[in-house]
Amino acid sequence: MIEEMQDEARSLLSAGEYGHALAEFSVLREIRSRREGPYSPMYLSNLHDSVRCMSHLHLWADATPLCRELHGKYVRTHGRGEADTVDVAKHWAWALVHLDDYPPAVRLYLLTADALWDVDRDQAHRLLGAALTHRHGLEPETLVTPGEIDGVGLRHADDVLADLTSLRTHLPDGAELDRTAFDRTSIDGLVA
Repeated sequence: MIEEMQDEARSLLSAGEYGHALAEFSVLREIRSRREGPYSPMYLSNLHDSVRCMSHLHLWADATPLCRELHGKYVRTHGRGEADTVDVAKHWAWALVHLDDYPPAVRLYLLTADALWDVDRDQAHRLLGAALTHRHGLEPETLVTPGEIDGVGLRHADDVLADLTSLRTHLPDGAELDRTAFDRTSIDGLVA
């Protein structure tokens, strides 16, 4: 029965029926958490699919605690630069931006960009652009300078600082101060 529910949920997600898919994934999460545990691959997969549905449905406040849980588990099991971790970090930061909760979003963009530096420099660059665009009074360079953010050591602090400096010259003055910042960013970071 659970396999049938899983197939149905994935079909609904693929068909763009995000509300119905979210309901199915929510039930699956509960079942899998009890049966398999909160670190089981299928529980994490169902949690990730729930986050994807919530993003499509613009359920930013509901997505935030799920993103926090999933990101923490992925960091511990996969690492910060792994594709699933990066995807949920982007969903989480995007939800925070939509909730006007900029400081944690900026820190998340910076940490994820640092983790991606050796793997996907273009994606790292886009995330740094989003950090600058959504800084709202924060100075990302100041956050990076000590070489750690929220107790997490940065492996590429000098490179990240150099890229932030370069990006800053291309953003209009006060770029983060108005809602047109959303025109310059997407869930994947700065739009080229």
